[in-house]
Amino acid sequence: MNEDSALKIRNLVILLPVLTLLASCNVNQSIDVPANARWSGGSSTINGEIHVGAGAIVDGSLRTINGRIYVADGAHTGNLTTINGDIRLDDGVHAGDMQTVNGGIKLGKDTLAGKMATVNGDIIAGSGASISGNVGSVNGDMALCGAQLEGNLSFYNGSVLLTGGGVIHGNLTARKPTHDSEENSKVNIPVVIIGPHATVDGTITFERPGELYVSDSAVIHSVEGVTAVKFQGPAPAGVPSPACPAN
Repeated sequence: MNEDSALKIRNLVILLPVLTLLASCNVNQSIDVPANARWSGGSSTINGEIHVGAGAIVDGSLRTINGRIYVADGAHTGNLTTINGDIRLDDGVHAGDMQTVNGGIKLGKDTLAGKMATVNGDIIAGSGASISGNVGSVNGDMALCGAQLEGNLSFYNGSVLLTGGGVIHGNLTARKPTHDSEENSKVNIPVVIIGPHATVDGTITFERPGELYVSDSAVIHSVEGVTAVKFQGPAPAGVPSPACPAN
């Protein structure tokens, strides 16, 4: 399967559950769940944002086509899906799976989440965040800063930073886009930085040429397709990397 086909499948996987609700969802309206409220079911909208107040509990999924999703401190929700928009979880939020096509995903401190996927956008996870499923991005950077990932992490174009004692229990894979020319792949080489006290339990695999930097205090096991470059200090000198969320 080529990458174009894979992207179409990813988009359909995200679109189909949303499209099935079009007949009953809101149009041109935002959804606002009050703080500390209890919703017994999910909700959906087109051309509207979704805001879940602090401490609220939503037992179902929340979906929008054009709009961001924001979940405030300590709230609990089901799955979160948007086509064009960011997804942001504040500290202590519990959520299900999260998917967006054009947008980033950001997890605050001590959050719990399922699998996460974006086509065009960054994925950032703060200290104490725990992700139970796989994480994937096509075009975007990732920063796991003291976060724990139980599944696998994969990406095509971008940089990955694992630092602050973060752990990836699965594999980390820099994938090769099937349509890339040799010249383009050199311009967009994948970069992975395993920072101080971070751990990757699975295999780090580069399916095309890239750069892997590993702190002298990090723990990795198996590496394929690239030679790791060791560094001391908080980050490799002169290597741009994704930014961790501000405390």
